[in-house]
Amino acid sequence: MQVGFACADITPAIGREVPGGFSKAFSRNVHDPLLATAAVIGDGETRVALVGLDNLSVKRSVVQTARRVIEERTGIPGANVMVGASHTHNGGPCQGAMPGSFAGAFDPEFCEDLAQNHATAPDPEYLREVADQIATAVTLADARKREARLAVGRGHEATVAFNRRFKMRDGTQMTHPGKGNPDILGPAGPADPEVGVLSAWSLDGGFLGAVVNFTCHGTVFSGGISADWPYTMRETITRALNPDSLVVFLNGACGDVTQVNNLSLQESEFGEKWARRVGQKVGAEALKVIADAEPAELLPLASAQTVFPIRTREVSDDRFQECLALLKSDAPHDTEWVFARDVLLLYEQNRWESEATCEVQAIQIGPAAYVANPAEYFCQFGLNIKQRSRFPYTWVVELANGCIGYVPTPEAMGPQGGGYEPRLALSSKLVPEAGQMIEDASIELLASLTPGEEPPRPMVPQAGSPWGMGSSKASTV
Repeated sequence: MQVGFACADITPAIGREVPGGFSKAFSRNVHDPLLATAAVIGDGETRVALVGLDNLSVKRSVVQTARRVIEERTGIPGANVMVGASHTHNGGPCQGAMPGSFAGAFDPEFCEDLAQNHATAPDPEYLREVADQIATAVTLADARKREARLAVGRGHEATVAFNRRFKMRDGTQMTHPGKGNPDILGPAGPADPEVGVLSAWSLDGGFLGAVVNFTCHGTVFSGGISADWPYTMRETITRALNPDSLVVFLNGACGDVTQVNNLSLQESEFGEKWARRVGQKVGAEALKVIADAEPAELLPLASAQTVFPIRTREVSDDRFQECLALLKSDAPHDTEWVFARDVLLLYEQNRWESEATCEVQAIQIGPAAYVANPAEYFCQFGLNIKQRSRFPYTWVVELANGCIGYVPTPEAMGPQGGGYEPRLALSSKLVPEAGQMIEDASIELLASLTPGEEPPRPMVPQAGSPWGMGSSKASTV
């Protein structure tokens, strides 16, 4: 097998917008660089590329542009390239409606002002830079391929990521009800403690790099541009094994999973200390998996994808008028104003774009499969896919190859649901069936691939006989 790693810088210039909040925010400093980190794996016939992107999300148009350039430069088919955003909330201006998106609205100037000046908006120049750097990282990784062996394994880290949604005594569900709130009955969904690791090794036993999959929001750090906790996770691994190695991070189905333990009264899990703590714990668990590695050829390599539309939820005329009245008033820009802004813009957007394009992709590396979707996908769906998959190792990758917003479970969107994620907004606009559609499409893709054999561990040729020094009879002399 041949394996190559490379990275390219996607750190935005100071002063550019930082997405992930509900209003405008701009960067003032850089804590650590944002990267597009790529691993290219080939078997002489097939090549696949896994790219981890330090950003809140990635637009489908950016991935499509990068794939075209990659195919032209390297010959790697665009369908064999997976780009997963880490979901750091301290990334570059990649999220929101492009300028001119509401040129056909009932009041273009009013809607454009809402979308560009009163909501998170992307920077078209930055998006072009990100597409270029994704292509650069994959091109360099392909050029740097060398004969190597791969190892696959899983670990367990259950102390740093928790479901943020809870069932409350009044029968509702709430997102982040407050640490230790006495009205909490229990979590409304699971977390996923699995740390999935694919490690690469030179033929003489040197560590080349790894692909790590874990399920947790990138909402820990708030001290400037940063990859958030995955930065420390990568540093923990590379500093321990090889400072010249690289780690690709692909986030799991963390739409309702963060670092905050609402059932504990310990201090709030935010800031640099907690970014280090989360990153070091996940990195340490990955190191344990890597230490147990048995490198081998992991075959076959394969890729599959499907693209299908998912309908958006309708906004009634009455609701539109309510939102318009609020937005035209002197009401403060509070929570209700923010959701009114989003609902009004969604109402307009639905007139010419009532469906979202969803790409589900699977990349196989022997007994391991990465299955990706563009949603902020609820954790339960990720666990369902793992349980239904016939692969020994199945790792779900969310916010990959595009972004279609939150995809909650039907329960979360039902009469007993509630909370932030299901509430109708530009970030949560799809019909309740979306999650099951993505789950079923993922399983169908995985079923089209044949899992490779998991390499056997070295064994002694036969049962041994006792060690002479250890078989002496007990004696007090």
